[in-house]
Amino acid sequence: MLKKVEEFILSRPLARLSTVTPAGLPHSIPICFALSGLDTIYTPIDSKPKTSSKKTLTRINNIVNNDEVVVLFDRYSEDWNELGYVMVRGKASIVQNQRENLGAATLLKKRYRQYREQNYLPEDPTVIEVKVYDYTSWGNLRCK
Repeated sequence: MLKKVEEFILSRPLARLSTVTPAGLPHSIPICFALSGLDTIYTPIDSKPKTSSKKTLTRINNIVNNDEVVVLFDRYSEDWNELGYVMVRGKASIVQNQRENLGAATLLKKRYRQYREQNYLPEDPTVIEVKVYDYTSWGNLRCK
């Protein structure tokens, strides 16, 4: 990714992860994220309450069935000269390597105060890794 794109992504407090259900339906949710280099995005399954803790989360089930995902980073403003987005396409998986998992958790704690101070991130969280293979950007990517 270009430096300007990376800076825009890092300036966004959250993103939207889009997966595809086994029935072929889109599924999008807001996510917290961290970057590792220019080609890897991490997002955790954290301790905040979910609708149902008894079943596999939809995003996890979707990724297991179809690893193609989109992550959208966007900025809206009443001043439409400020509109911009980066849409990343990638292959998602659940991090299996404990060292990589701990590294991702460290990156997420550095990025989000809530993960450091409020114990929203379990000791050994489930982390989704997105390996970026393409992106599209549009609009004003200048960071303020």
